[in-house]
Amino acid sequence: MSHVDNQSGWVPTLCVQPRNQPLCGIFHAPGDRRISHRALLLGALALGQTYISGALESAETVATRRVMAQLGISFLTDQEGWLVVSRRDARLASPTVELDCGNSASTLILSLGLIAGQRVEAVLTGGSELLGLDLSCLLPALTAMGARVEVVSNTAPVPARIRGARLQSVEWPVPPGAYEQKDALILAGLQAQGITRLTGMVNGCDHLERLLKLMSVTIRRSDGQLSIKGEQNIHPRRIKVPGDVSAAAPFIILASLLPESDLLISQLGANPSRMGLIKTLIRNGARVSRDRNWQFGAEPVCDFRVQHSPELPAFNVAPNLAPFLPDEMPLLALLATQAQGTSRLKCGPQPPHQAPDMLQVTAQILRQFGADIELEEDGFTVHGPTPLVGAEVQCANCRQLAMLSITAALLAEGESTLHGAGIIEDTYPGLIKELGLKNPASSD
Repeated sequence: MSHVDNQSGWVPTLCVQPRNQPLCGIFHAPGDRRISHRALLLGALALGQTYISGALESAETVATRRVMAQLGISFLTDQEGWLVVSRRDARLASPTVELDCGNSASTLILSLGLIAGQRVEAVLTGGSELLGLDLSCLLPALTAMGARVEVVSNTAPVPARIRGARLQSVEWPVPPGAYEQKDALILAGLQAQGITRLTGMVNGCDHLERLLKLMSVTIRRSDGQLSIKGEQNIHPRRIKVPGDVSAAAPFIILASLLPESDLLISQLGANPSRMGLIKTLIRNGARVSRDRNWQFGAEPVCDFRVQHSPELPAFNVAPNLAPFLPDEMPLLALLATQAQGTSRLKCGPQPPHQAPDMLQVTAQILRQFGADIELEEDGFTVHGPTPLVGAEVQCANCRQLAMLSITAALLAEGESTLHGAGIIEDTYPGLIKELGLKNPASSD
């Protein structure tokens, strides 16, 4: 029997056969991971009960709920299926146990920002997937604001001990790609005296900002700077979470490349800060169309129809598009292997100390599948089209690389063995089955 070592029950290694059928029908993407985390956290700060529908239920979001529960937040489900989030007391409670973030970097990072402005002391722990996590922006900023943060491990940012305080506002630069650290500083700034200003790479995912505006909080963005006035009241709202673009991305790529495919992706989040993949496809002649547009609160939502796009031309991705591709750049590199001609993908500055090196490992994995790809300092040059062949690859227990490897394996000729691909199930439970794969853990 295959050995299982992740929370979802999926084995870390998958054996994948090529998909020789079109992708048709309707796909309902799971709730957006980023919005789910942030809605739960804002529910912890809001004055009253926050109602959430469609939130992702995964090992990662369960970790966030577990941490919030230890801080005195209650979670109930009403008769209509809404998750009701409320605080039992006026302030968050001091936890009596260590706060286990599991393998969720989002839980760790965002919780640090939340706790920094509370009069509590906590120790946050986590799993092996948090090894190498870079907090070089967040921890000094929280210290400068008045919180006391101590990392008590030489090999990882956890366990971390934090003592919250009455925070003072700061002006702080945010490095490229540090979107979750930016949001943690927004959470801290909301609890600080004065106006906190974040400069540098503040473009990209803006889900927290949209949620805050929905909850009557003023937050301003101008001239590459975010300004957050502290000590504002956060008013509870009903929050409906749209489908996750990152979870839908493999289906979009497969439907574009598999002959005779015709797939409708229902109620997908269409936040402009996440539309880099779809914009690239549409601009280059792919058969992707919006069938319906509406809103879930502050978030735009669409039904997208994706059909097979024969003879897809080569394309370029400029560095200024990279912030709108938080997870999908590896999949775009895969798409480029099947395009007609030479594609150039510029990813812009990479986050410091990123583990694994996303550009290097993406190129390595695609070469193992037979791609003709050149690694550049800030991206890739990909020559296509090239036939893909089954391969044995290591996904480094990384969600984005697992998505890449599974999608490539479904397009390749011959069986592929993917080590570490089961990590996807901790983020998007059921996604592997939606892709038509079986769990090796269920058979001897």
